[in-house]
Amino acid sequence: MLKSGMTEYTLITGATSGIGRAFAVEFAKRGHNLVLASRNAARMSAVQKTLRQKYKVKIVCVKTDLSRPQAPEELYTFCTQNAYLVQTLINNAGCGLKTKIQVDQNPRDIEQLFQLNCGAVLKLSTLFGKAMQKRRSGHILNVASTAAFQPMPYAALYGASKAFVLSLSEAMHIELQDYGVSVTAVCPGITDTNFFQHGKPTVPGWLYKLLPPELVARRAIRAMYKNKIYVIPYFQHWLIAQLGRFLTRNAAAGVMRRVAQMRQKIRFL
Repeated sequence: MLKSGMTEYTLITGATSGIGRAFAVEFAKRGHNLVLASRNAARMSAVQKTLRQKYKVKIVCVKTDLSRPQAPEELYTFCTQNAYLVQTLINNAGCGLKTKIQVDQNPRDIEQLFQLNCGAVLKLSTLFGKAMQKRRSGHILNVASTAAFQPMPYAALYGASKAFVLSLSEAMHIELQDYGVSVTAVCPGITDTNFFQHGKPTVPGWLYKLLPPELVARRAIRAMYKNKIYVIPYFQHWLIAQLGRFLTRNAAAGVMRRVAQMRQKIRFL
C-alpha cells in the first residue's frame, strides 16, 4: 500500500545512454516518474531536460558511482528519505573489460566490474525488493546478457558476471512471486550502444544482428509486465544462447573461443 506523502517512481541505473536511456524514454512515455542514477551528471541532466520537455513526469537525477561498495545503500537511503517510493527498479548499469585474457586483468578493474555488474545488482535488488515484499507489489528488471548462457573466453569475467545476474534474478523471481513482486532478467545480445568502448564483445554482422536499444527496452518492459522469468529480445540471439543446451560445456566453450578469434580478424562496425 502506498504510504501517505509518497509518490511512485521508476529507478533506472546507468540511464544516460544506450539501453538505460531507452528505458527512461519508454517509462516516461508511460507516465512514470523517474529516478535516474548515473556517474555522468552532465549527460544525465541532458536526458532529464529532453524528457521533461516531452512528457509530464517528475524526473530526479542522482549522481552516483555504483562501482563503490557503499553506493547502492546510499541510493536506497536517498530514495527513502526523500519519499521516492520505487515501484519499479531497473538494474541496467554495467561494464566490461578491455583486456582479453582473464589472468592479465588489473585487480582494481576486476574489483570494480564485479561490484558494478554483480554487487550493485544484488544490493539494490535486495534493498528495494524487501520494501516491495512488504508492500506486496513491485517490479525488478535486471539487465543480464546472452553472455550469461555459456562460458565467454576472452570476456570471462563479463560473461560470469551476467551469469550471476541471470541466476540471481531467476531465483528471486520464484522467491517473491507469492508477494506480488515480479523479477525479470532481460538478456540482450549485442546492442548498438557505447558499451563497445568498455569491452562489449563484437562478432561479424552476418552471424549476429546488432539490436537497437529501443527494441531491447520495449520487449524487456513487455516481458516484465507479463511476469516472465527472463527474456531474450531477439530470436536469432535466443538461438545462439541455446548452445549450452545442445553441446557439452567443453564444446560450447570451444565454439565461443572460435567466435572470439574470428572477431579479432573481422571488424563488426
